[in-house]
Amino acid sequence: MLDRKLRRAACTFDRPLSWDVRNPHRVTRTSRTAPSQLPVPHPGPSLGLALLSTALLLVALGAFGRMSGRPAGEAPSSWWDRVWLVIQLVLHGLAKTVFGGPRPERWAQLGVLILVGCTFFTWRRWRQDWYVYLPGPVNVRTFDDAAGTDQGRSVYLRSRFCRQLAETSVYPPYSGPADPPPDGFFDVLAKEQGDLSNAPSFLPRVLAALWPRQAYQISGTLQRRKVEPRYGLSVTVTSFLGRTGSATTTYWGNSWEDATCKAAYWAMAKIVPVTRLAKTPPWRKWRGRDMPAELFEAYNEAKKRHDDLKLDDALWWYREALRLDPFNLDIRLMVGSVQEDLGLFLDALQTYQGALAVGQLEAHYTGALWSRKRRRLRRPLRYTGATVRQLRRHPEWIKLRFQYARTLGYAERVMAQWLPHNPGAKLDANTPYHWESRQNRERLCAALAERYWPAVLTCTGAGTRDEAKQLVREMLRHRSSAPVVLHLAAWQEFHRLYEDLTIAAFVPGAGAGFDRRLVRLMRDVWAPLRLMRTLHDARYDSPEGSRLELPAVGCLSDWWIWWRRRKADRALGIGWPASPMLLGDAIFAAQRRWNRAARLGYLDYYHAGCLYAFALQGYPLTAGTGPSAERAPVDRAAETLTYRAVENLREALMCTESGRAGRLTVQSDTQAGTASRLRTWIATSDPDLARLRNRAEFRFFQQDAYQPMKPVPLRPEDVSEVRVVAYAKNLLCEGARLLERHWHRQRLRRRQPRYLHDLVLWLRLDDRTWEVVERIALDGARYWADRAEFSRLVTRTVALQRTTGHHFPPPVPVYDDLRLDEVERLTDDQIQLPWVVDDAVARQVERIDRCLARLLQLARAAKATAHRSDQLLRQLDVDDVDLSSEDYTWICMARAALWQEVIELLDDTDLVVDATAPEDEQTEP
Repeated sequence: MLDRKLRRAACTFDRPLSWDVRNPHRVTRTSRTAPSQLPVPHPGPSLGLALLSTALLLVALGAFGRMSGRPAGEAPSSWWDRVWLVIQLVLHGLAKTVFGGPRPERWAQLGVLILVGCTFFTWRRWRQDWYVYLPGPVNVRTFDDAAGTDQGRSVYLRSRFCRQLAETSVYPPYSGPADPPPDGFFDVLAKEQGDLSNAPSFLPRVLAALWPRQAYQISGTLQRRKVEPRYGLSVTVTSFLGRTGSATTTYWGNSWEDATCKAAYWAMAKIVPVTRLAKTPPWRKWRGRDMPAELFEAYNEAKKRHDDLKLDDALWWYREALRLDPFNLDIRLMVGSVQEDLGLFLDALQTYQGALAVGQLEAHYTGALWSRKRRRLRRPLRYTGATVRQLRRHPEWIKLRFQYARTLGYAERVMAQWLPHNPGAKLDANTPYHWESRQNRERLCAALAERYWPAVLTCTGAGTRDEAKQLVREMLRHRSSAPVVLHLAAWQEFHRLYEDLTIAAFVPGAGAGFDRRLVRLMRDVWAPLRLMRTLHDARYDSPEGSRLELPAVGCLSDWWIWWRRRKADRALGIGWPASPMLLGDAIFAAQRRWNRAARLGYLDYYHAGCLYAFALQGYPLTAGTGPSAERAPVDRAAETLTYRAVENLREALMCTESGRAGRLTVQSDTQAGTASRLRTWIATSDPDLARLRNRAEFRFFQQDAYQPMKPVPLRPEDVSEVRVVAYAKNLLCEGARLLERHWHRQRLRRRQPRYLHDLVLWLRLDDRTWEVVERIALDGARYWADRAEFSRLVTRTVALQRTTGHHFPPPVPVYDDLRLDEVERLTDDQIQLPWVVDDAVARQVERIDRCLARLLQLARAAKATAHRSDQLLRQLDVDDVDLSSEDYTWICMARAALWQEVIELLDDTDLVVDATAPEDEQTEP
């Protein structure tokens, strides 16, 4: 092993080859060739001009009052007397201005009146800018009918347009031709009745009539044409900013509702970039620019599906949004959160890695990550200045790095997909799922070797940079050593993130949602504790531990090259299995509970409970049943950890309220997907609490804090796979049921399709659906893109109105909504063994996999039926013979029978989602 001085010199000299590469040219305002079509408001300068004119008016009124003589009284002796004298002069001048004065004062009176008008119009200008900037009320006028439809159609479409605007979380438009409700003094004054011959009462009402009450006006015209799509809506958005600014377009759709929805998204895409909403994620880069309507539509549709837990469709729409805005880090964070909800942890890690790669050059990020504090102080412009510029350009940079480090720390979840135990059971080498997983592994292996080779160089003494990179690649190929690399990477990421949080405090909005206490706890306790557990398992539990040179626990204290030795020794002194006393002291020191001014929030209690629960993995699964004095020390330690974990989780819930609780890490930015899911996250999702959920104390805690009138279900340590499998089964069953009813409905129609080619298009769409079903069965329903394509094909076949009425596609169920017969049949003696629940859930998942294998044979048999139908239609087309009713009935019945077999095949399984769908079909999407 190298000496410390030699190792320090090696780490200092061997830095990335491209470290001296200059930063790329930043996009400036002059290079943006697509400005917004609507004028951009500037309420700040307008407010300054209004305040200046107000100050001049007050000075003029005081001077006008002084011209009429000083009010009677003694000379002012105190500051309050002087202020009262000024107020008297202003009021005296105002009275002279309103009620008139002698003839020599008429010119001064006229000047004051002119200044009053200028002040009013400056404040009016600021009010209009502020309304446009908010945005204020949007006046959606009644749509003109140029298509010859009935009057009710235009009123109905206008109401749908208004509802679409309101669903985008923008200021809701007011309905009807009447004025909006009063929003200030001038609005109320404008509605008062008075004598028009009286100037003192007439002038304020004129000014009130000129006071702005609207921000935008939207007008539309219904149109129709003979070609498809034939239903159109021409929309014009006008801004009341005072300058010439309007945008107009025409959207066509297959229905009036489709055209109205697209036109509403286009209108909001024009309004959002000129309002303050452009300063919030994910629209920060679109301030004053012409935003594509497709981007706004894709993001809002993805967000709505993310809220409804329709995660496959949400990923599909997020992918469309990233295609239009590939450098949007906020959307990439949303993609990563959805992938974690679906159990795609390897894909989520690659998503965060790709976001870091597009946010900053790899060499600059690696150089700053492994820079010593002494070097950062010597070169503040290179390190501190670069960090400030990066945070100003990407305020979400801290959130992205925290989520990336947290995903690295959950190495066990990533390794389950990086190096699966049985790769041939659920994965075929020719499926897109296999290609995507292989590409993600190759990219992550290259990125980890390029970024974290100094960690291996420090711990193992690899010698040079190239040897360290090769050792990292070799360690990532083995199940025992690959988690060590990820944990070392997470530890280093939290160290640099903690130091950058100090800089983020001086950048507005950069460190929102994060405090140093949380990151310090992750750095000093969470990351080293998981590393100790991985090293312990790799050396004592895995036979592959002797193949590679793993870093010893003692040599990790030599990381004083990057950190302080005291911090490293304190973090590694907890050991594994973790002592409850040492772990409690470490948490106490990291949260600085000795400081009474530092009040703990619910996240502090929550992460402390997770640390105590994770430490349970170092102890046996069952504890002794004898008296506490006769129990082994191991049992007493597990009991102490269980008690502290449950109490901290109880305190975390007591710090929140019913409903939205705040932000839990950065799991999601949706309305219903942030920390309002804290209870669900504790019950099923957090992997640190996996061993705690098998304890009786945790079940008692759930009975008290969750639903007392509902029994607490037994939970396995990992619920992500069973949730996805249950969702896939529910998706295929509901889709097959809708397609079966669709073909029966086509058979029972009064007349056949007018053209033979219409039936050919229906059959080709059905054949394409069966091809997707074959791919779903081939990869075990684990690939989200195939499931999303299946739901979209069903939606296209059955029609949007019917699928919305049946709530298709179904949401991904939470574990509490699953009815597992295999788990419910467990006896009381079996429940005492926690691994029995995991085995029962695994058996149910295997049954679904066997049904999917049979579904693969059914999908291939459907090709033969499709080939017979295609031959029949081709022969009829060649012979120029109309399709008979018997042949049409046979085609529809054959297609319906195939989908009925899918329902019968999957309904035999006992993995049921406890959810009901309404039977009545909805007449509008």
